[in-house]
Amino acid sequence: MNWLSETLEQAEILFRQFPMSRRDGQLIGHLLRILDDFEDFYSMLERKLQAESAERADNDAMNAAVCRLLLATAPTNVRFIIRLMYDEDILDRVTRWANADATSTSLHGLQLRCYASGLLSFALRDRSIADIVVNNESFCTNLLKRARFYANALEAEHAAAAAYMQDVQKKKAVSSKHKKPSVGTPSSKKRKLSIDDKKDMSNAPSISAAAAPPPPRTTDEHDDDETISTRLADLVLSIPAPTVNHEQGPAPLMLLDLLYTVQCVGLMGEYLELLASALKDDIVGTSITLLHSAHTSVWSATLQLISHFLAHKKFAFSFLDAGGLDLVLAAQASPRFAHLHRSLGMCLHAFASSSVVTELILSRDPTRTALLSMGMTLLSSPYDRARQNAVVFFGLVVPFRSALEYFEAHDGLYTLFNLIRAGNLPKAAVQRQLAHDACLCLRQYVRVHFAVLAQGLRRKTVDASTSSSRMIKQTLGKPVDIDDKAFEQHVAILEAHRPCTMMCKETKWQTQFTHLRGPLVLLEVLDVFRSHTATTDPSSEPTSFRLWLVERALFSLQILRMLTLAYPPMAVEICHTMLQDSQRTGLTILLDCAMTSHPRDGDIVKGALQVVCNCVCTSSSGDKQPQQYSKKDDRTTANNNTSSSSSMATPFPARAILKLAREKNAIKVCLQLLRYKRSLQHADAIRLLATQALLGLSKDRHVTQILEQMQIGQLLSDLIRNEPVLEENADVHAKFRECALELISHVTHRAPSASIHEATDPTVRKIEKANIVAATRVTYNPTELLVMIHDHLKAHGLHAAADALESEAALNLRASCPSPQKPIKKAKVALDDASTPRPAKKPKRSMAHHPKLLSFAQRRQQMLSKWKQQPSYFDKDIPAQSMVLSSPKKATSMAKKPLVKPTWLDTVVRQHLREQHRLCPHPVSVVPPFSLTASKSHRCPDVSPPPLYVPPWMIENYVFVLSNTIVFK
Repeated sequence: MNWLSETLEQAEILFRQFPMSRRDGQLIGHLLRILDDFEDFYSMLERKLQAESAERADNDAMNAAVCRLLLATAPTNVRFIIRLMYDEDILDRVTRWANADATSTSLHGLQLRCYASGLLSFALRDRSIADIVVNNESFCTNLLKRARFYANALEAEHAAAAAYMQDVQKKKAVSSKHKKPSVGTPSSKKRKLSIDDKKDMSNAPSISAAAAPPPPRTTDEHDDDETISTRLADLVLSIPAPTVNHEQGPAPLMLLDLLYTVQCVGLMGEYLELLASALKDDIVGTSITLLHSAHTSVWSATLQLISHFLAHKKFAFSFLDAGGLDLVLAAQASPRFAHLHRSLGMCLHAFASSSVVTELILSRDPTRTALLSMGMTLLSSPYDRARQNAVVFFGLVVPFRSALEYFEAHDGLYTLFNLIRAGNLPKAAVQRQLAHDACLCLRQYVRVHFAVLAQGLRRKTVDASTSSSRMIKQTLGKPVDIDDKAFEQHVAILEAHRPCTMMCKETKWQTQFTHLRGPLVLLEVLDVFRSHTATTDPSSEPTSFRLWLVERALFSLQILRMLTLAYPPMAVEICHTMLQDSQRTGLTILLDCAMTSHPRDGDIVKGALQVVCNCVCTSSSGDKQPQQYSKKDDRTTANNNTSSSSSMATPFPARAILKLAREKNAIKVCLQLLRYKRSLQHADAIRLLATQALLGLSKDRHVTQILEQMQIGQLLSDLIRNEPVLEENADVHAKFRECALELISHVTHRAPSASIHEATDPTVRKIEKANIVAATRVTYNPTELLVMIHDHLKAHGLHAAADALESEAALNLRASCPSPQKPIKKAKVALDDASTPRPAKKPKRSMAHHPKLLSFAQRRQQMLSKWKQQPSYFDKDIPAQSMVLSSPKKATSMAKKPLVKPTWLDTVVRQHLREQHRLCPHPVSVVPPFSLTASKSHRCPDVSPPPLYVPPWMIENYVFVLSNTIVFK
């Protein structure tokens, strides 16, 4: 087994000299295929680790050989090792072997400890295994002590690290004195590092020489292996050389044990249970010491350890105070920088994971430029993992203004577009993940500009008195808030002030986005999702691949939504962009995504409809037409007004989008989505978006005619009367009702109030209301009608007829309505008609002779005496005896006496009142007399039926209230 392990290790070393190739075409791939052909090979290794074989006395050599052989096959069989460690007995046994004493004098014991630690360095990548191992306090403590032991054993690196950290602390002390010369407060007490305890200042290099990071060494990696292995081998001089061929000696074993120990500590570094012990054993000093080494593998393992421990802010600030970031950034000048791409990418990702740490780093000019420069370099790395970490890094730091400017100045957007397009046809899972992270980074980039636009728009529109006190000013060094909650607030701001966005000028980033054909790149991502969904059964694909398709499509739809909302002119380019491969326009792709049948179609349909709504709706108020609805149903006039206003109000780009939408069956898609119920969580929101899209499309008169012929009002009426699909979406359903009623009013050209009752009432209720209205006896006060006729005559200059009506009918104008003298004067001036008689001023002269302060009884007595002396105007048709009013009681009785034959005017008035009665939400058959002079329209009293079971003490009160509410005839 040792010979086979040595052969595989040499083949792996040969392969690593050509990292761009695959193992399948190399010797290591051929050897591993031969091992795979033996079905019993891996099961044999598993049996060797079982209790009955591994627990035999003096079996360290066999156990070490088995662990070494498993390690040799680990590059392609990590999953097998992890599955093997799921057995608690094997995991406990391997952990016990790795936890052996560091001062062991047995070669096989050293081999077993080293190889067991190597197996754990692969198994700890699984979280379930790491959760078990991290609770083993003795093992974690021994690992930390072993890592510190190796760091102290490297004496040259140890001394250089101590001098470097001391110089960093002195520089900070000097800079703090320059910043605050008058303040004499002592500096905070720092924890003394363990390296300082053993440091000999006489033998240490000078402070000036150790001030800067160590210069890169140009020795070969093989020479580094021999140098560091020889120095570590001095720790185990008592261990003899191997007597069996193909076994590794103490020198390479000590180097491997160092690497595996650092890797194991790093893989458990994110756990909070390990943080206290790590800080106690000076994990920061150990990291700084190992970073002063020139060995590439040690550097890589140390960078991975740092990246995991950076999850804790306490370690991050301690590492920054010790000058660790400068050491990490100095690796960019190393000749082995290409071999450290993946580890450095992990460190960048870890630094950016904490916004507080990132803010501190970006506040320093030298470190900011070096850090962002390293990130841009890793974006062009040949290693997919390094590029992935760099993309995630920029996705986390773009909310900072300095990082955003650097990203735009160095063509970061162009690099993202290339990564997204390269990921449309991925060849491996790493490439899929890289394309996914690139889409996410692009979404974060657009969100930052979207948030800046929303905040600027809010500052402009807010009142000047409240802006200075209530508006939160954005600090220059603080990141822009772009989380989901803040994003929804920004969307609400731009939707509320969308006309302002129409007047905004195109910014630099929008110009660059359009110049790089960003909409085309996003539409290609959506087209890949559409083609895979249409041609492949989603259930037959792996779950990771389905999630990759859906999430990339969601990110693209969210970006398109922000672009069309923040910069409406871009909607024309998005809708009319033609893809060369599929020969489909952007609007067609959006409509296809809205009609997808993917298992996670709810989010996709919702996102596609949001983009379509932004494209077809050009105003913030739901694209309301300037048409004013009147109560009369004049279809011809309303249709002409709608067509003319639509053609005048809709600009040419919007008309082009509406025409394209009509040609691509957008109406059919929206009508089908009105009945969407595949995803109950999004059903109400999708119904609302479909209605908003139809409302935007109805600006086109052709679409309005189509919707009217398809009886869209009946469909929406049924949906309005239904309850929301989910009760928690009641607010969304309320918005849907409002939008649907607006669409019904626009399509049917009816008054909004009539449309509301027509849409919300079911058929049985409509029949019941019609019967109630038909059976209602419409009554009104005839005196009010005479007063209205009197005012009408006065307004048209017929003063003599008005005075005659007032005198003969004994109208109480002061009690019923205000004096019409001022309107008469205005009407007389406005109507310059030759037929208007001059004697119209005579009533004023006659009224001027009477006292102004007369009681009602005195004025009525004067008028009665005047009527008795003068003949009536109607004496020709009606006998004078019947027209003479002898007393007020007789006049009142004549006013209340109903007419035997209703006149045409009475029929018109009753029909008008009956129409008002029909518009009541809850009409009743017995109503009080209608009022002709009321400013508000008629409303029936709200009479709710009594409950089924009423307590006896409530019956009397209920009858009393009911009798006062309803007027019985």
